[in-house]
Amino acid sequence: SNTYYEPFVGGGAVFFDLLPVKAELSDLNKELVITYNVIKNDVENLIISLKKHVYDKEYFLTIRSQKIEDLSDIEIASRFIFLNKTGFNGMYRVNKKGQFNVPFGNYKNPTICDENNLRHVSRELQMVNIKHSDYKTVLNTAVKGDFIYFDPPYHPLNSTSSFTAYTVNAFLEKEQLELR
Repeated sequence: SNTYYEPFVGGGAVFFDLLPVKAELSDLNKELVITYNVIKNDVENLIISLKKHVYDKEYFLTIRSQKIEDLSDIEIASRFIFLNKTGFNGMYRVNKKGQFNVPFGNYKNPTICDENNLRHVSRELQMVNIKHSDYKTVLNTAVKGDFIYFDPPYHPLNSTSSFTAYTVNAFLEKEQLELR
C-alpha cells in the first residue's frame, strides 16, 4: 500500500523532509499527538491562542504547572508549543508523574508563534493519520511495500548520563532490545 509510518514521530524531521503521499504518524506522547492534530484541524484558533503567551519566567512557570487534564485540545497544543519555544534548549522532558519539568530558557526574543510555518505544517498534515499509540501498533498494520521509520528515544549509555524522558513510560534497554 506504500504507506510511510513513523511511530516515534517526535519533531517529524524525516516525515517533513520526505513529505510522503500516504503517511501515518504516531507517538506515545499524548500532548505531542494532540498538538499535531490541532495544527492539522484547527490551526487558526491555535495561532490565536499562541499569540496570548508572553515570554516571562513567572508566566512560564505558571503555564508549566498547568495540568493538561484541565485544558482543551487547543490549550494543550498552545501550552506544548509555548513550553517548547521558551523552555531550556527546546527540550521535552517529564518527571515520573508525567509533569513537564524543563526549566525556563534564556533567549533574546523567542518566536512563540510562527504563523507561516504552522499553516504550512497544517497543509502538509491534511491527509495524514496521527495517532496516540505504541510503535507495536504499526507492526500490526503495515504490509509489504510500506516503509516504517523507527527513531526511538535514546537509551543512556551509563547511569551517569543525563536521561530525558519523553513519556512516563521510559524506553530503556529492555524496550530497545524488543524493538530490535
